[in-house]
Amino acid sequence: MIQIDSQTEQTTLRLRDAFRVLAWQVFETNPEIREDLNQRYTRFYSRWRQCKIRSMDLTELSLLATERGFSIEQLLSIRECYYSIAQPYPDTFADD
Repeated sequence: MIQIDSQTEQTTLRLRDAFRVLAWQVFETNPEIREDLNQRYTRFYSRWRQCKIRSMDLTELSLLATERGFSIEQLLSIRECYYSIAQPYPDTFADD
């Protein structure tokens, strides 16, 4: 199990994942790719494993975000929204 010791490490991991989420969304919506979802993700993941972003520290990720026109907060918000879509609706919606 991975032990996360500091807030900086947590932010770094979440920011890396935010870039992965963005990359996947672009890859997933490419109309030229006509594979099923499993094939697309397999192809995406093989490229992602080789991506330099995976080894960047927080400073490098922050700089990349700025270069791409994002703030850290925006990227983390995009990541949060992406994962919230996959979550079931709260119980309060079930009664409606």
